[in-house]
Amino acid sequence: MNSVTRVESKRAPPAASRPQGPARRLVHPISTSAAMPQTKDLYDVLGVDEDASQEEIKKTYRTLARKHHPDRNPDDPNAEEKFKEIQKAYSILSDEEKREQYDAQRRFGGGGFGGPGGGQGAWGRSAGGGGPDVRFEQGNFEEAFGGRGGGGLGDIFESFFGGTTGRGRTRGRGFDQRQQQQRQQRQRQQRRGQQGGQDVETTLRLSFREALEGGRKQVELPSGESIRLKIPKGVRDGFKIRLRGRGHAGPRGQRGDLYVTFKVGDHPRFDRKGDDIHLTETIGMFDAVFGTEIRVPTPYGQRLKLSVPAGTQPGEKLRLKGKGVRTDDGEGDLYIEIDVDIPENLSRKQRDLLREAADEANLR
Repeated sequence: MNSVTRVESKRAPPAASRPQGPARRLVHPISTSAAMPQTKDLYDVLGVDEDASQEEIKKTYRTLARKHHPDRNPDDPNAEEKFKEIQKAYSILSDEEKREQYDAQRRFGGGGFGGPGGGQGAWGRSAGGGGPDVRFEQGNFEEAFGGRGGGGLGDIFESFFGGTTGRGRTRGRGFDQRQQQQRQQRQRQQRRGQQGGQDVETTLRLSFREALEGGRKQVELPSGESIRLKIPKGVRDGFKIRLRGRGHAGPRGQRGDLYVTFKVGDHPRFDRKGDDIHLTETIGMFDAVFGTEIRVPTPYGQRLKLSVPAGTQPGEKLRLKGKGVRTDDGEGDLYIEIDVDIPENLSRKQRDLLREAADEANLR
C-alpha cells in the first residue's frame, strides 16, 4: 500500500577642400604573387551557378557535407580539408551580406574572400587574389584615377568601404579619411573571422515516453551531419541544450555551437506540470461515501494501489509521493484528482431509501 496525502483543491561632415596640386606618386607594386596562392572560386567549390538561390546553395551544401564528411571517409587523407573547404564556401554564400561583398570583389578582380584564413576586404594583403600587393600614399587621388569630375577607382573604393559619394566627396585630407575607413573595414572583417562560425538552432521532437525515459536518439543536424544525441531522462518541454562546435563553420574554419530545444508531445491521460504528473480517476458515489481502494496507472507503466478515504469529495486530490517524473535530481509526485460518478437512473424505491438515509444522517 502506498502512502497517500490529501491535497486541498484549489547610428562627418566633409572636410574642408584645399587647392589641388599635381598628382603625386600613388602606387608601389610589390610582387608577392609567389607567396599568395590562388584561391578557389566559392561557387565552383559548391558546384552551383552564380545566380543560385539560397535554397539551392543550402541543398547542395548538405549533399556535399554528407558525402565528404571525414567520419564517412576515414581512408581519405584529403577528406577533412575538402570538408572544411565546403563549409567555408557555404558560410560566405549562405550569408546575403558576405555573398554580396564576395560577388563585388569577383567583378572588380578582388580575387577571393580572404583565402583559407578569412578576408580583409577587397584590396587588402589577404584578399587572396594572387596579384601584386599595392600600397597607396597620400596624394591627389582623383586626378590620378578618373579626373576631377567624379567616378573612377575612387568610386569603387567608396562603394566597398563607405564614406561620402558623388560630387560632394572630399579631396586631399578626404583620401586620408578613406584610408582610415578601409583600415576599419578590414579590422571589422578580421574580428568577424576571429569570432568563429555561426550558431545554429534546431528543435528535437520527443514523445511523452521518450522524454520520461531519456537515452540516445539519432539526429540529423542542419549541416547535414548525423549524430547520436543524449537525451536527459525526464527532460521537460522547451528545455534547451548547447553542443559546442556543432554549428556552421566560419571563414577560419572554427565552428559555432548548436542549440537544441526539446519539444515534448502530450499524453492522452497524464498531464505533466514540472516534474509532477496529474491524472483523474472516477469512483462511484458510495465509494466516495464509504471509502474504497483503487489501482492507478503511473507514467512508467505501473499500476499502484491507492486508498480513497471515506467522505472523499469530488475534485479532491490525493498524492502519491515520488511517483511522478524521475530525473537525475529526484522524483516528482503523482496527483490523482477524484471525480465522483452520481447515478442518474434510480428507481423510486432506491430514491426513497437514499432520501431516508440522507435524513437520518442529517445530510439534507
